[in-house]
Amino acid sequence: MTKLIIEDNEYDTEDLTEEQTAIVNTLNLGQNSIGLLNHILQCTKAIHQTKFEELKTSLDDEPDDK
Repeated sequence: MTKLIIEDNEYDTEDLTEEQTAIVNTLNLGQNSIGLLNHILQCTKAIHQTKFEELKTSLDDEPDDK
């Protein structure tokens, strides 16, 4: 028996209609997708920062030919 809590109200998921269960499933899928997208964003930011620092170091190490 799974409980669903919305704004301090507790609901037994066994008592939900098919439509309500479908809504809950969509919300769960959305929440999981948000988590995955946030993970992808954090990974992309980390790679971006690493490559930025790599380029900066590479450019700073070049001899000045000017």
